[in-house]
Amino acid sequence: MQLAACAGHGHKGLTGELLGVPAGCFQMGDGFGDGYFNEYPQHEVCLNRFLISKYAVTRGDFRTFVAETGFHTEAEKGEGCYTFDRGAWKKVVGASWLNPGFSQNDDHPVVCVTWNDAVAYSEWLSGKTGLACRLPTEAEWEYAARSGGKSEKYAGSNDVDAVAWYSVNSGTGTRPAGTKQPNGLGLYDMSGNVWQWTADWYGEKYYRESPINNPTGPAVGTNKVYRGGSWFYDQKGIRVSYRDFFLPGFRSSQLGFRPVCSGK
Repeated sequence: MQLAACAGHGHKGLTGELLGVPAGCFQMGDGFGDGYFNEYPQHEVCLNRFLISKYAVTRGDFRTFVAETGFHTEAEKGEGCYTFDRGAWKKVVGASWLNPGFSQNDDHPVVCVTWNDAVAYSEWLSGKTGLACRLPTEAEWEYAARSGGKSEKYAGSNDVDAVAWYSVNSGTGTRPAGTKQPNGLGLYDMSGNVWQWTADWYGEKYYRESPINNPTGPAVGTNKVYRGGSWFYDQKGIRVSYRDFFLPGFRSSQLGFRPVCSGK
């Protein structure tokens, strides 16, 4: 589904396209034997159909949102954003989506956005599209990343360099969205480039307790899950089953998001 609101933008434009992910079931969690403890047990999950952005939200997308709403991110209102500075990750005052510590143009995925910032963008996108847009559940994210639940170590392939920007090939920051091969659903950068926030609270034991149908994560929690790895991580950290998490107010120059939508 091409969003009508894309017209006139020179960048990839208001989340590019929303692509349909068919309903189905899959084995969620690591199936290759090299995962961490919280990627087990592998368990069956069945999901309804949904739409997901072809690209992670780009800096251009986010600029449009900010221009229309006057929104200020938590990094801009607070103490900046974590960036990789002289060999260490540090919270840098003044760092934000506009200044993440490396050069970006509007086709790069936006970074230095918190979970709360991503939710605000998704709510705005709902108004622009007439769809119900939000962050993906952790299960939706992994199912989409795996080309609709296939046995894939990385999003679209077991060949990491074909599909991902990561520590070996990225340099010192993000790369423009959509410049590696897409996965089987036509989604780009589900492995590497930027981490992507999900809707779910993190639960260390949730995989043992997860319902089969449309799981939405624990009812309460402290940290929110993000998925996919980034330009900074090695190939083990960008596998589609790998999970990481932090407080909803966390922001980093390797962390972005992509929305899902439903309603048409």
